[in-house]
Amino acid sequence: MPTIDGSTARPAIGLALRGALAAAVCLALAEWWHLEHANLAVWTTHMVTAQYPFTAFQKGVERVLGRGLGILVGLILLTLFGNAPLLALTLKLLAILVFFYVYFAGRLAYTFLNAGFYLAFIVSVGVADPSAAVPQGKALILAVVLGVVVADLVMWLTGAESDLRIQAGGQPLLPLNYANLNHSLMLTVTVALTQFVTSYLNLPSGTTITSLMLLTIAPDIQSMLRKGEMRLLGALLGTAWAFGSFLLLVQLPHFLLQEAFLFLGMFLAAYFTRASQTYSYVGLQMGLVLPLVLVMPLREYASIHAGLQRLEGIITAVVMSVLVGGFWASFGRWIAPEPGGPNAVQR
Repeated sequence: MPTIDGSTARPAIGLALRGALAAAVCLALAEWWHLEHANLAVWTTHMVTAQYPFTAFQKGVERVLGRGLGILVGLILLTLFGNAPLLALTLKLLAILVFFYVYFAGRLAYTFLNAGFYLAFIVSVGVADPSAAVPQGKALILAVVLGVVVADLVMWLTGAESDLRIQAGGQPLLPLNYANLNHSLMLTVTVALTQFVTSYLNLPSGTTITSLMLLTIAPDIQSMLRKGEMRLLGALLGTAWAFGSFLLLVQLPHFLLQEAFLFLGMFLAAYFTRASQTYSYVGLQMGLVLPLVLVMPLREYASIHAGLQRLEGIITAVVMSVLVGGFWASFGRWIAPEPGGPNAVQR
């Protein structure tokens, strides 16, 4: 069982209630407005409220800026090089590599992490169906903005924070930090291979890329591998809760029941994220995976196929992140300096 620090239990309950409330409100608004990416809006509230290096406000702002930057760059590449797919792919991977390098340098890190993954996602959408790229981009941004606004309002109205400052932080980008470059290259390769597998297996690319983003943001390769067990456990717990709820909602497709399952599940995930030092990462992953399966239009609960497809996308992301991370740790050190060298990452 997760161990809970008694000194953090009471504050954790308050923050977990705020996170669960934000998720439930966001689901209600997304359902009311018939948002296409309601699950993205909901787990955005978890990402903003459950864990943040500076403030929830800054994390929300960086989330919007990063998604917008990635989608904008992707649309530019599709517009200028749509008739040259190989060149577009090359430029996309180079841009993703740059974004991830800035992320690992820690300079507005969350902005550039989001930019890298959503550049990959929107280009994959545009390659499959050029006419869908712009509508999908707008729908994604709308979902993220909704999640951020709801999360920030809940945090402000309940007195959790009021700081509107933005802190850039991070290391200098130059001279090149080869450890950061190595990890950025690994993450870029993981994204490219995952998109190829997703396309080959005809899985939902949005769920898979989202899962991959959430499962591969450890600061270095060793940390990523050490977190593998907790990552899998969190994904398993989130999936189990969501899929158990899904099975009941197939029989009783009522919105209030969906809201109740979401609220309780997100509360538990946020509570363990804040209260348990040992299992914080498990709670974070649980709260990210849960909405990917559980949050969908009620009409889709008539068939179990939609839930199974989302699970397949999540499993694909988990497997690819672990496989590429393990391979890179064993055979991909050629670009990184020895530990303790002048470019070693200090985290």
